[in-house]
Amino acid sequence: MTTKNKRGRGRPTVDSERVDTRLSRDILDGLDAYSATQEDEPGRAEAVRRIVRDWLSRRGYLKSGK
Repeated sequence: MTTKNKRGRGRPTVDSERVDTRLSRDILDGLDAYSATQEDEPGRAEAVRRIVRDWLSRRGYLKSGK
């Protein structure tokens, strides 16, 4: 395999930005409870993405339905 054809390591490039935040224990407990109700039991990061996307979508703040 030549250098030109070599695959990079890590996650694929996505148009995104990292957001770090601290959450109180009651919110973390709620997040964990939400995850437990989902068939695929997402981790906290994915659960937050889903909840935020759903909230923004329901209120018309998302530009697309991605």
